[in-house]
Amino acid sequence: MIDALGNITLNRAADEYIPLSWVDDQGVEIDISQADLRFIVDKGFTLVPDRDPNKAKGRLLHFTELHAQSLTKPRQYVLLLTQGSDNTVLLSGTIDATGFKP
Repeated sequence: MIDALGNITLNRAADEYIPLSWVDDQGVEIDISQADLRFIVDKGFTLVPDRDPNKAKGRLLHFTELHAQSLTKPRQYVLLLTQGSDNTVLLSGTIDATGFKP
């Protein structure tokens, strides 16, 4: 789950899926289904979001139990959009996990 500040909390006992979508200033959905996106956790792991089977213009972050279990303390993350040689941070915050002790 992503809160209003962009912080993510995973559960160490289950896989989690977080849908991603983007809208422009007028509220019109932007197609990110083909975008070059990477979700990078500081000193952790990198994910490439999957296509979202329920939303044609969106993507889906899939965190496994192993991803959650690797989070022994809160870490910073960024969601990067790469276009040519430019990287744009679309989202950033802290990711952490609850549940079973690491």
